[in-house]
Amino acid sequence: MRILILSNFYPPAHAGGYTQLCQEVSEGLAQRGHTIGVVTSRHDLAKAQGKEQDIYRLLHLESDLHHYQPLRFLTHWKRHHGENLALLERVVSAFSPELIFVWGMWGMSKAVPAWAERLMPGRVVYYLADYWPLVADMHTTYWRSPSRRWLMRLPKRFLSALAMSILPNEPQPRPRFEQVICVSARLREILVEAGLPLRHARVIYNGIDVARFYSAHQPDHPARRLRLLYAGQLVQHKGVHTGIQAMARLVDERRINEVHLTVIGSGHREYERSLRSLVVSERLVDYVTFLEPVARDSMPDLLRRFDVLILPSLYEEPLARITQEAMASGLVVVGTTTGGTKEILSDGETGLTFAPGDANGLADQVVRLVSDPELHRRLVQAGRRTVVKRFTLNRMVTEIDAYLRDCLADRSGSYDPD
Repeated sequence: MRILILSNFYPPAHAGGYTQLCQEVSEGLAQRGHTIGVVTSRHDLAKAQGKEQDIYRLLHLESDLHHYQPLRFLTHWKRHHGENLALLERVVSAFSPELIFVWGMWGMSKAVPAWAERLMPGRVVYYLADYWPLVADMHTTYWRSPSRRWLMRLPKRFLSALAMSILPNEPQPRPRFEQVICVSARLREILVEAGLPLRHARVIYNGIDVARFYSAHQPDHPARRLRLLYAGQLVQHKGVHTGIQAMARLVDERRINEVHLTVIGSGHREYERSLRSLVVSERLVDYVTFLEPVARDSMPDLLRRFDVLILPSLYEEPLARITQEAMASGLVVVGTTTGGTKEILSDGETGLTFAPGDANGLADQVVRLVSDPELHRRLVQAGRRTVVKRFTLNRMVTEIDAYLRDCLADRSGSYDPD
């Protein structure tokens, strides 16, 4: 089968778990005999060195990922919008796919996958692992919100009327989502509750290359110092502050001094500053360490240096792969069960849980691990078994492969750009 993957990013651009997973799935499908092409954005184009076979880094993102550029929208949007549709059609014509597989679309107009549906009727499949179908485009979000600076409020109000007059004048078809894979049952439920026609969507859990993370060595109960880890984005909805507040409860109230939290990641600058200030105000400088993000290739070695992964998310996590990686590496996961997390993390069975924002609850669960070596050992073993049985990359690719074949077999439509 000739499969064209449509994605906002593709490695080495915008390196991250979801982007890396796109490449891993692409390579897995190629190993199963499919011919894979990728059409993606030109973001981080300089990182793509040398000639790439059937990888087309052509599309425009809606805006800079970190700083919206309003003047660029006013001067470039119409041209970039038209170019994206024309470029996609050109790639479809050149690559001649039998099926288009849509991956991440955050930061890209929903008109792009909708145009793919028009180019390949009945032969577009979506893999949804985040909430991009529900998120308003960057332009609408920016122009409908008031300026933070009062001097700019009146000029922005005038320009926003101009900006919003531009968008409706262009056709903005919406994806129909006829054939969809969701990363978790909870993600599917949330999207359905929001009004998307996805009750038919297939749930296929994401997975990891277990061999990279799994170690046959059974770690001993941490008799001296319990090493806690948070690894991910430093943003409010990830609840990192709850982890630091729990450390204060452990050190000051529970008098447990042989514990240390390492926070690895980056994100919103103001939020990161607030986390560092919290560490100082709670007198936790000796108990909390901040480190920069590490390359994904370094994650297996990194995880083996810790005993516990904390996952204090406040929002509905679709299904965080760091949970699978930690369990395979022999860490006990202590986290909230928001979103799809409850489909892998079960209290007392595969890990320990606490309510979102409940620093005392997180501290209580850490105390349980400190005081109960048998519980620690049992949860390590159960977590590993769960990942090996249900959350491997090989299983994920096999299920996606079967779904794509079924979709193609059920459709008799052919590519007709007219």
